[in-house]
Amino acid sequence: MSPAFSYSIAVFFIILISGCAVNLLKQHFIFQLLGIAFFFTFIVINSAIFLENAPEVTFQDLFYRSLPSLFGISACLISMTLGFWIFPAIRDKVKD
Repeated sequence: MSPAFSYSIAVFFIILISGCAVNLLKQHFIFQLLGIAFFFTFIVINSAIFLENAPEVTFQDLFYRSLPSLFGISACLISMTLGFWIFPAIRDKVKD
């Protein structure tokens, strides 16, 4: 397993746990959409800088470089889905 993949899995679990904590808020989706926008913007800027500095980049290099952000986006989407599906009942129990 490559170090980029191991790091990406760690990023996924950290963002997923954080997203589940944010799900306890009533308007959790705002923070998760901000997270997705941040990761997407980071991928675009990081890829542009990387391509500018090293024009002979392969797709594999670019993919591995953006893999942690892609895992972060997927963790935000999964936690948002859990926030709409499972966490309303948990939020009601915590509120009472």
